[in-house]
Amino acid sequence: MEKHAFYIIKDEFFVRFNDPFLKGNKEENRPHYYCFQDNTEGIYWVIPMSSRVEKYKKIIVKKKEQNKPCDILHICRLSSGIENVFLIQDMFPVTENYILRPYTIGENILTLTKDKDIKVVEKKALRIKNMIENGKRFIPYQVDAMKIKNELLSDALMGV
Repeated sequence: MEKHAFYIIKDEFFVRFNDPFLKGNKEENRPHYYCFQDNTEGIYWVIPMSSRVEKYKKIIVKKKEQNKPCDILHICRLSSGIENVFLIQDMFPVTENYILRPYTIGENILTLTKDKDIKVVEKKALRIKNMIENGKRFIPYQVDAMKIKNELLSDALMGV
C-alpha cells in the first residue's frame, strides 16, 4: 500500500457491510484516500472523497461562524490539480483484501502530495477515528464503523 494514495474499494465490501450511511461505491469507481493503518490491528481507514466542494465549503463556514472545530471535512487540491473534499466524517475501516487497486488518472496513482495537507488530514482523521472508537456520534448519518471494524477483526481471528 502506497502512503497518501487513493484506492478503489471492492463492491463486495459494500455488499457485505450494507450500512445505509456508507457512501455508494459507484461500481468500484469511487476513490477513497488511504489515511493510515491501525498499527495494532492491521486495519486500514479510508476516507470517501467528494467533488461537491461548494456544498461542503458552506458547512465549514457555518461551523466556523459557530466557533466549532471542523475536523469532519478538509478541502484541498490533489496531485491531479482538482479541488476535492475529504469526508472525514464518513471514514470507515477496511482490510487489504477489500482493496481492489490504486485509483489512477492515466497511468499515475492519485496521491496527496502537499505535506501541509497530509498533516492536516491525518491529524483530523486520527481525532475522528478516536471519537468513533470511543462511541462518539457526531453526525446523525454516521457509518457504524465500529461494527465494521469488529467484524473485520473477527474475520482475521477466524482466518477469513
